[in-house]
Amino acid sequence: MFNSIFILTNFIEKDPGFIVGPISKILGIIINFVFKFVYMITTDHSLGLTIILFTIIVRLLLIPLNYKQQKSMYIMQKIQPEMKKIQEKYKGNKDPEVAKKMQMEMTKLYSKHNYNPIGGCLPLFIQLPIFVALYFIMKNSYLFVSDIGNLYTEIANQILATPNYADVLVPIVTPLVPKGMTIDISQTTDLLKALNKFSPADWSAIQAGLPSLDISNLLAQKSSIEFFFGINLAEPVGLSFPKVLLAILSGATTFLSSWVISRKNKSDDPNMKLQQRIMNIVMPIMMTVFTISIPCGVAIYWIVGNLVQIVQQIFLSKYCEKKFAEQDLASSK
Repeated sequence: MFNSIFILTNFIEKDPGFIVGPISKILGIIINFVFKFVYMITTDHSLGLTIILFTIIVRLLLIPLNYKQQKSMYIMQKIQPEMKKIQEKYKGNKDPEVAKKMQMEMTKLYSKHNYNPIGGCLPLFIQLPIFVALYFIMKNSYLFVSDIGNLYTEIANQILATPNYADVLVPIVTPLVPKGMTIDISQTTDLLKALNKFSPADWSAIQAGLPSLDISNLLAQKSSIEFFFGINLAEPVGLSFPKVLLAILSGATTFLSSWVISRKNKSDDPNMKLQQRIMNIVMPIMMTVFTISIPCGVAIYWIVGNLVQIVQQIFLSKYCEKKFAEQDLASSK
């Protein structure tokens, strides 16, 4: 049952839309630049190494926002006793006017301490469009990474120059075309869309059906770029070994990241503590299940991102604790 679900995700993609499209183009330019740098050093695992390097760059750029998040958490802990007093003051009173007064007092308290309740969510808000755009990029890397695009084009041109190619390709391509979409494999652009979705079995069938087509070296080059230690980065993670390990690592690193953050975010409020515990359990489970259906390349982005965030959080916490303690000492004088 599960395998049939994941096969559906290997259909030829439609256009990403007016929101994801522009973000994908911008990220694609950055990823292409990083890929060229990696490709000069090594061709093996180059797409996987590109994702890792890209993830580290993104996380480094997010350090200022992570600092703001850490600062927001510190202020929250500091003003909690005052917040509790305000809540106790109006406890049990359901009058809308009283609720407004309580909210006004809370707002004044936030303003006094320069606290923004959503300030800690900024890294997440920025990460979400990156994650969605990266999903499309990994499913269609040939559109964004010029070296991969050139390789695909060379393969497509050789196929188009081979007699009777359509007789072999049509039965392979037809199941990959989603309902409502038509493609013409005699056109390079459409053929590239199909080639991007071919499995190893499809490539074997093409080579067997077209004996005069010699693309073995090109396919070997393609595999060395797109595979990362035996895993095709464009394929959904699924439940097969070893790809399923990515789903497990995704959940495990999400848990570790949440635990490191919550360890420093101590609260006296029992409700807040309960919510934090629930989130620390629910989020890793959700990410494990969610990762099963995303491309392996995106899963690696998430895992590496979590690992970098854990290291950042440890060092940032130590730095912030020292800095905020010095600020408190200075303000008390």
